Amino acid sequence: MKGSDFFRGKNAVVTGAGSGIGRALALALAERGCSVAVTDIRQERLDRVVEELGERGARAQGFRVDHSKLEEVRRFAGDFFAEWGGVDILCSNAGVGLGARFTETTIEDWEWVLGVNLWGCIYMMHEFVPRMAEGGGGSILITCSDAGLFSIPGMAAYQTSKYGVMGLGETLRMELYEQGIRVSMLCPGIINTNIIDDGRIRLVNSKGRDSRAAMQRFYREKGVDPSVVAEAGMRALEKDLGIVLAPWP
Repeated sequence: MKGSDFFRGKNAVVTGAGSGIGRALALALAERGCSVAVTDIRQERLDRVVEELGERGARAQGFRVDHSKLEEVRRFAGDFFAEWGGVDILCSNAGVGLGARFTETTIEDWEWVLGVNLWGCIYMMHEFVPRMAEGGGGSILITCSDAGLFSIPGMAAYQTSKYGVMGLGETLRMELYEQGIRVSMLCPGIINTNIIDDGRIRLVNSKGRDSRAAMQRFYREKGVDPSVVAEAGMRALEKDLGIVLAPWP
């Protein structure tokens, strides 16, 4: 079992934990002695992660949730607190990727990426923060992105969502301190996850060719393993760090 007594025996929630960074966060928490509830929109991924958590000796439960829908987040919160009683660590991680020039980004694209990345986080905060405060506090880790710190072309909608999440997290860090709730922002860079495979990518290179295959190859070859990000997240939670880049440049 890894880590200090900070994690041992605590209840943790990780959203979007079916793969990538969310899965790595859930496994890292389990390895440190946490019980872990996980969410994902894909049931098969959810089931696999719950099995992996159980193999590590952790109490684990999966909840299928579309985090862009308030009613689903509310139902999840109700079911979770009814069964688990309380939460000590909340990792708001669910997110999707979108790459397209502004003029090629549809309103439906904007609604999709803001719905999952920004509204999904807002919904989780509304449903969980009051209960955490009533329970005496806890720790929140919000998966933001280095795309919430600086901008590049072709990512207007995605970066808007991540700038929003970063602003939310920074404000909550100040506001919730007196209620015993610590808030950290995790900012991954290029990570070897499914974000390109699962995302909406409509970018072309200088020759007018679709860039998805090249981006997939780049993320596989150059992307950092999600476990590196998870370890950075564990440090942020334990040491109450505000903004953590992963990997550190």
